Amino acid sequence: MSLEKERDTEKKEKNTVLEDSSFREDDFTPLDRKSVENKESKTEDLITEELSDIEKDVLEIAEEILKLKRYDSDFEIESQSQIQKYPIIEKLYATCIAKLSFNKGYSKEDIFLSIRSLEDKNWIVTNERRTKLEILTNEKLVEILDFIRNNPGIHGRDERIEDEIGITRTPFLKHIMTLENFDLIRSKKIGKSLHYFIKDVPEDFDDYKVIFINPMIPSIIEEFFKDEAVPISQIANKLDVYPGTISYHLKKMKKLNLIKSSENKNGEKIHLVNIQLLKKYNQIFKKPNFSDLLRGL
Repeated sequence: MSLEKERDTEKKEKNTVLEDSSFREDDFTPLDRKSVENKESKTEDLITEELSDIEKDVLEIAEEILKLKRYDSDFEIESQSQIQKYPIIEKLYATCIAKLSFNKGYSKEDIFLSIRSLEDKNWIVTNERRTKLEILTNEKLVEILDFIRNNPGIHGRDERIEDEIGITRTPFLKHIMTLENFDLIRSKKIGKSLHYFIKDVPEDFDDYKVIFINPMIPSIIEEFFKDEAVPISQIANKLDVYPGTISYHLKKMKKLNLIKSSENKNGEKIHLVNIQLLKKYNQIFKKPNFSDLLRGL
């Protein structure tokens, strides 16, 4: 064998070793970016667990179509015959057929039903150009969602919004509107303010949660719990407020059946705390925690 042929053989062997090597890397994406991408992918998988494979595929296409500004984002999906009424849904439907019918074998009927299902489950929402997946992977919106979860009954003028989230009332309310559109939170008007709760929190004790935001209310309850016959003036003195303030809050608590007025055997006026109501309240909301007061019962 000639020297030239020997060299060619050696080169081929080296190339083969390189190609077969387990250390060879074809993807030159930086490792830190790969880590972030993998984490995001896992997060998205967890979020979309409730969706079928076809719904996930349609949702991925919807992310692109909803952002096309030439189409109005208003839509309502009831039947296939209505699709042409809403150009953005017509475009989504046509794109899904083009991309998924041949590649994935989905029928037109299945694709339509998936689009309608995504609307029913609020994964796509009229007048919104983002999907629920994009909402639930948006750092600021997730932060606000967690904030409401940790502070149920919060209202738009609460100082904690700016202190903890770092935004003012106007952008907060804008984000709130988005979260409510996707059915992730709910609002309830109590008194003169709108108060916000996570969607899946039962509504039965909303009024109680809001009244307990005022720390004076649990303090008044605690005083009556310790001594049913304690005079209002004594509570006012201890809490450093006017007796009229205690009477005002007492009236609200009576309306909610938290406290009932009665008389003891000596004819003294007493105020009885609705213990069962507090127990039920703490099954839903953990704060304020009345367990220490109720432990001795």
